[in-house]
Amino acid sequence: MESDTLDKESVAAALKKLTQGESPESAKTCTDKKCEGVEGEEPPTKRQKTVDEKNDEEAKKPDEEDSDQDPEEDDSEDDEDEIPQLIPAARSNLDRVQSSQGSPRTFNRIPVFIVDYHNDVLEFIYRCLATRHLPLENNILVHFDSHPDLVIPRHVAASSAYDKDTMLNELSIENWIMPTLYAGKKEKFVASPIGHFNRVVWLKNSWCQQLPTGKHNFKVGHKDDRIGVDCPLDYFIADGNYCTTDDLQEPKSVELHVHDADNDSLDPKDFLTENDAKGLVLDIDLDFFSTSNPFLEIYKDADCYNQLKEIFHFQSVEEVKKAGTASIEEFMATADRRQTQLDALKRIFWHLEERRNFEGLEKPDKAVVTPEIYSKIVHLAEQLQEKYPDDEIDWHLIFDSGSTTDNNGLPHHISTAAELETYFANFKRFLERLPVAPVAITMAHSAQDDYCPQDQVAFIEEQVLRLLREVLGDRMHEKAILHYMDDPWDVMKL
Repeated sequence: MESDTLDKESVAAALKKLTQGESPESAKTCTDKKCEGVEGEEPPTKRQKTVDEKNDEEAKKPDEEDSDQDPEEDDSEDDEDEIPQLIPAARSNLDRVQSSQGSPRTFNRIPVFIVDYHNDVLEFIYRCLATRHLPLENNILVHFDSHPDLVIPRHVAASSAYDKDTMLNELSIENWIMPTLYAGKKEKFVASPIGHFNRVVWLKNSWCQQLPTGKHNFKVGHKDDRIGVDCPLDYFIADGNYCTTDDLQEPKSVELHVHDADNDSLDPKDFLTENDAKGLVLDIDLDFFSTSNPFLEIYKDADCYNQLKEIFHFQSVEEVKKAGTASIEEFMATADRRQTQLDALKRIFWHLEERRNFEGLEKPDKAVVTPEIYSKIVHLAEQLQEKYPDDEIDWHLIFDSGSTTDNNGLPHHISTAAELETYFANFKRFLERLPVAPVAITMAHSAQDDYCPQDQVAFIEEQVLRLLREVLGDRMHEKAILHYMDDPWDVMKL
C-alpha cells in the first residue's frame, strides 16, 4: 500500500515520541534513549540520519566522488581488473556492464556485516555484486526474520530498481528485498530475465503468520513502471501489488520458500545444494529470536490499534481458495476491492489530518466503506480527541499503522530466556546442516525501530555471533563489520 508519509514498518521510529510513558513495559526496555523520566536527546530516525550523513559528507564529495559513485573505478592497488558498475543508472548500460564482467572473486574469510536498519545491508550486498564476490544474478537469500520484508515499494518506479543510489536512499526495512528480485542481469534473446536473487528462503518462528509455509513460485515484473507480482497471497493483495501474469512486463521467476525454523525436521538440504556455494547470502534479523509490534503502543490509551484492525479488515482470498472457486478473475476482483477500500480510507484520514474534523468530508461509497465502518472511524476520532491533545494526533501515522494490520498483522512475541535458548539451539542446528557455507553474512539489529527489544538485542547479537563462530570456525572473518558503529570497511580487503 502506497503511503505519502511514512513507509509501512519503518514508521516505528516515529512512534517513540507518541508512546513514551504510555506503556510500563516500554519503560523497562529503554537504555540510553529518551524514556519517561529519563532526560536526553531523542535518537535520530533513519531519515534524520540520512540527512545528517549527507550534510556531513558534502565536503568530502570532491575527493571521494570518483571512487564512491562508480564501482568500475575501484583503485585497489592489487586489483587490476575492472569492477563493473553494480546496477546501471540506465538500462542501456546493461550490455556494457555484462560484457565487462570478469572472473569471480572469493573472500579470504566469510565477512559478517551488521547494521541496525535492515535495508542498510543492501549497501554491502550491492558492493559484493559489483566486485564479483557474488554473481550478478541467480543468488539465494536465506532470510531469518520475524517479517518477510517483501513489501513492494509503491513510491519507487520499477525502472529505478536499476539505480543503486536510488535504492539505497529510498528503500526501507519492509521493502528492501523485492527490488533485488526484480533488478538484475537482463539477457538478450532470453524470454525470462534474471534477478540478482531468484530464490528467497524466509525462515521464521511459528508465531509469524504473514505468509503461509511452503514453496511459492511466482513472477515479479512491472506494470506502468511499478513493480508487481502474480502471487495471489493476502500479503501482496493487501498492499495492492497483485497483477496477472499477462499484465507483467519483463517478468522474472522467483522461488519463495517459507519454513518454520522452530520445526526440528527443518533441513536446509531441502532447498539448498552444493551448487549454491557461489551465491548464498545468510541474512539474520535479530528480531527473529524475539520481536515486538511497536504499533501496539500507538495511542494505546484510545485502544487505537485494535480499532484499526476492524476498520482496515478486508475479505481474504484464502476463503475463496478453500472454497475451491479460486480464479484469476476472483483474485483480481479481491485486489481491486482492497485497493478501492484503501483509497477511500486514505481520503478520510488525509481529510482528518488537514481539517482536524469531519466537516466538509464527502462520505465514501457505502459499498466501499460501510456505515458500520464509518461509525468506527468516527468513534476512533472521538476516543483520540478525548485522550490526547489535538496537536499530538497524527492521522497520516494512524493510516500507515492501520495498513500494517492486514488480516494477520505483525507478530508480537517477546521471548523468555528459556525460549531464546531454544531458538538459539534451532539456529545452530540449521547452521550445522547447511550443505555449503554462505559467501557472506548480513545481520540487522532492528532495535532503533523497536522490533527487537532493546533490552535483549545485545545479548542476542552476542549469542548469534558465538554460534556462527562455533559452526563456521576460522572460515568466518575474525571481526564483524559494525556498520551501526560506523566501522570502516572495504570489500576488496576482506
